[in-house]
Amino acid sequence: MDQPAKRKHTANGSDNHPVKRSKGGSNGRWQTPHHKAKLESIRSKGLEVGDMGIWTTCVKGKERQALEELLDICEEYGERLYGIKREEDTEGTDDDDDIEASIKKEVQGMKPTDKPKDSIFEPMRMDLDCLLFMRTKSPIDPVELVQHICKDAKKATNKAQRQSRFINRFTPVTTSAKANEAGVEEVAKEVLAKHFQLASDNEETGGANTEAYSYAIRPTFRAHNTLKRDDVIKKVASLIAPRHKVNLSSPDKVILIDIYQTHCGMSVVDGDWESLKRYNLHEIYLAASKVSNGTSEKPKEKQEEDSAQPEN
Repeated sequence: MDQPAKRKHTANGSDNHPVKRSKGGSNGRWQTPHHKAKLESIRSKGLEVGDMGIWTTCVKGKERQALEELLDICEEYGERLYGIKREEDTEGTDDDDDIEASIKKEVQGMKPTDKPKDSIFEPMRMDLDCLLFMRTKSPIDPVELVQHICKDAKKATNKAQRQSRFINRFTPVTTSAKANEAGVEEVAKEVLAKHFQLASDNEETGGANTEAYSYAIRPTFRAHNTLKRDDVIKKVASLIAPRHKVNLSSPDKVILIDIYQTHCGMSVVDGDWESLKRYNLHEIYLAASKVSNGTSEKPKEKQEEDSAQPEN
């Protein structure tokens, strides 16, 4: 029996209309390293080497509201701690319920910000759900700022005293560098030297005059798979003089390392980091309410933070 002739492939669809040609892109398929690097640079172009500030996680789907809360809190404490007057809000409040204004706010919230470049606080929304960054400038000390916010939050014994509904965890960043081996070493030497004697120091440098603080290293990785957790911990630990001992249960100091895409930030905080719920504002509020009421908070107050969870 003769086989039916195969149809010749044409560029037309089933309805005899020309099939639209692809305009490029991968549609989720395999990408070249160059393409990946280009996309990565676009996603993280808001962050720069040397940035200091505060990484902030928040409730999923509430990034814009959390960003507004974060800016309000930072400006309040900036005025309280450093005497920095709040910037005047030039936007009116009449359009709060207007759909077009809400959409515009949402779009603006996805950009680094339209605040002036010389602003002390520059809020930024990352391209990862539940993740924000507040870039700060001198004289703000991100560690001091976060510690004051969290310690004051312990005094909020009822919901009316809470300053935030959507913010979860803070991670202060004293300075940052590129997320590679050289960058980790560079930022570590700068940050650690203020608190520890470095392994490269000798007694003549004055490093031995620092207290022999014990320490723990707590790294967080987000959207990054180049550097490995254990390698980063070993590298940072190797830079610290042996007189400082590791203490994972009750350290005097905690070294926070936050690696996001191509950026590595670091800070050193006090050992009360654990008792302050690892700077999780929501958890501090819940603990304060439990102490005040002697009862547990209802489970419905549990925050969503799925997409911003660290990849370890």
